[in-house]
Amino acid sequence: MGLGDQSFPQNSPQDELSRMTTFAALLRSYRLRAGLGLRTFAGLIDERASTVSAIESHRRAPWRQAELLHRVAEVLGIAETSELWGKFCDLAQHDVQQNHEAAILASDSMLDWWWTTEAAPPLGQAELAELADFVGTSLATPPTAELNGDSCQDPPARPALTELAIEWRVRRLLGRRNSQLAPGPVDVEAVLENEAGVRLEIVPGLIPRFSVQACIVECSDHTTLYVDRIVADSRPLASYRHLLAKCYAIASLWSELVDQPTRAIWLQKLRASDTWTLALRDCERFALALLLPANPVLAESESVYRELVEQQGWVEDDVGTRWVRNRLAERFAVPPTLVHRRLVGWPCHLYGRIAQALAAQEPTLPPTDWFVDDEAVRQQTLFDLDLQSLA
Repeated sequence: MGLGDQSFPQNSPQDELSRMTTFAALLRSYRLRAGLGLRTFAGLIDERASTVSAIESHRRAPWRQAELLHRVAEVLGIAETSELWGKFCDLAQHDVQQNHEAAILASDSMLDWWWTTEAAPPLGQAELAELADFVGTSLATPPTAELNGDSCQDPPARPALTELAIEWRVRRLLGRRNSQLAPGPVDVEAVLENEAGVRLEIVPGLIPRFSVQACIVECSDHTTLYVDRIVADSRPLASYRHLLAKCYAIASLWSELVDQPTRAIWLQKLRASDTWTLALRDCERFALALLLPANPVLAESESVYRELVEQQGWVEDDVGTRWVRNRLAERFAVPPTLVHRRLVGWPCHLYGRIAQALAAQEPTLPPTDWFVDDEAVRQQTLFDLDLQSLA
């Protein structure tokens, strides 16, 4: 799905082009202008996402094959008769690989969060220190300070957010562009890079060393999300984007609750507390709302339901809801199980509206307010809150 108009510096093409002194900078800048995530772009040029990431972060020399450079230019919309194309080819031939690892180590950054594989043991202080060193950053709080009880207090009690509160945050991230109302899968990578200021780095070794699929590093001016190469290159695109959305959920939902120097330790304590189950549910709901935005899903469900009636008539409730669920999964490029979780835990009551329409043999779905919402009072309390606290 396109992200609509982006806010780029209002400089002349010549001035901007003159400032791009490396192939990596030019490639990343024009990829983001095209609204393409790493893996989406890699698929369009028939390359691996880890390869694109390595080139953009100076960990690998640029491509030099003429055929591949032509494919890249076509995807990025670079005319081969333009001055940009000449510089593009020149940088590809002469760009010097930089020491990316040294640049990271010299930056002021801290390990903020990590997402492990299922059933993986929790990381202890020694593993966290090793992981931080592996991605070239530091722990938010030294292990000795944490053990002495000087780092931070226990995580405060935090009630689970309502579905509408999750929707509110995700909608702000996605924006209110007309393109977001058009049905289609959300390119989560492009959303995070363009709208949330997240840098994506695909690196080898997180899973074998720590059973970590992804981790977040907070820098002074941006956030970096490191993803293991196996996950980025081999996992299905839908589950890969789901992981990215869950990882960013932490920063979106709780970043304001604790200062950056103690956030990693605070989150580690939260993960070990009794409230972690509720926190994990909020992360999951945030991810599903980002993958399946409310307005596009509502609009597409109307179309899919009409298609169901035209093709199969007045079927049984379970057949109809299953058919709509599977069609939405196809159109939004997510697993059917995620669509099911989204629709049963979301205050639009799509399943109930489908059942009502089939029972009445109506060709369209009833309005959302026709279905009684048992949690209406709890959901409506969102608008009684200080919305600045949800920022």
